[in-house]
Amino acid sequence: MPPLKQMDKTSAEDKSIGFDYQYYYFLNELINLKSGQSVGLEVMDDVHSKLSESVQVLVQLKHTIQTKVDGAPKNLTTLDPDLWKSLSNWCKVISDKEAGRTTETNQLSFVNKTYFLLVSNKSDNEENATLQAVKRYQGREISHLKLLGLLKSLETTNASIKQYKNDVLGLKDAVSEKFFDNLNFDLGCDEIINKCKASIKEKHIDDSKIDDVFSDLDSRLRENNYMAVKSKEKIVISFEEFHKNYRIYFDKARNKKLTIRPLIDLLPDNLIEQTFIKQLLDITDVSVDDIEEIADFTTKRLHLRNNIDQWYREGDITQDDIDLFEEEAKLSWKNKFRALYRKGLNEKQHVAAALKLLDDLREKKISLAGECLPLKMCNGNLYELSDRPEIGWRNDWKKKYI
Repeated sequence: MPPLKQMDKTSAEDKSIGFDYQYYYFLNELINLKSGQSVGLEVMDDVHSKLSESVQVLVQLKHTIQTKVDGAPKNLTTLDPDLWKSLSNWCKVISDKEAGRTTETNQLSFVNKTYFLLVSNKSDNEENATLQAVKRYQGREISHLKLLGLLKSLETTNASIKQYKNDVLGLKDAVSEKFFDNLNFDLGCDEIINKCKASIKEKHIDDSKIDDVFSDLDSRLRENNYMAVKSKEKIVISFEEFHKNYRIYFDKARNKKLTIRPLIDLLPDNLIEQTFIKQLLDITDVSVDDIEEIADFTTKRLHLRNNIDQWYREGDITQDDIDLFEEEAKLSWKNKFRALYRKGLNEKQHVAAALKLLDDLREKKISLAGECLPLKMCNGNLYELSDRPEIGWRNDWKKKYI
């Protein structure tokens, strides 16, 4: 394998996915907040939770893109830097002079109300002597003194790991005992986005709406976090704040209103060749040079069509609802069409009548399944019907397009 370029060595890929991993863990904690609780992002730790006045959780999150032969994330090893650096960080927090925790009494007071959680997509394994020693201590299979002896006996030539070990082994005995009692691991935590979606589902959100709620929460939270950081504010959100600012996305998913989703499909290559555009060109509503206008009309048509298709697939509307919606639009068109073309018209009058028909219908809203759709979607329906074509603007539209 050729040596890595410097640009590859300094790639932000690892840091980027590590931050996203941390962020989505934070989001999942927010979704699961209970009254009186709060969650912070990069304040007291990577993530921290205040469960009550007397209980808090400090969370270190470590993500790897390195994999084993089978493609799964690699194991957390006995002398893994992620493991020992986390332990060291927590021990430094416990004995932080700036926080006034220089005495054993103050350190014990802090540790007694604090749980320490290492979350990683790295896997747990029986060969990890560090984890096995901690588990044996917590199961009271070995004494605290034996635990420290096992950790001390772990040999390494890595100067950083040696220092991390010194930080951990340097705690006072009583403080160290409580620290290891309150130490927890959540390993193999890889599908963090799916965890968020599972948490949303537990809020009694229908499966068909989960992605919408997730997308709305994700977008709004990222924006609010950005604004908070820009304003030099700490990102700490209480249950009450989350309920006030984000409840609307859950409420929207629970009500019967149709969820209008943005258009994500690409526009067709040859916009001019669409039948509905040809009809608009014929009545001089647009010209071949009006590319932006033609693209906008096409977007409205596809936006309407895609949403109707998805609502139907998800069971939000029936085929009868769709038929009634289109029949209402076609009846409005038919009535106005008949009124305008009762008597013969010359070509100039013909175009004027067609434009009036189109302009009038563009201002009309129509309901689908009892819900009045936005005007742009009603316009999209006109373009869809005239593209099939089931309606037209000129008196001779059937001869030209069917």
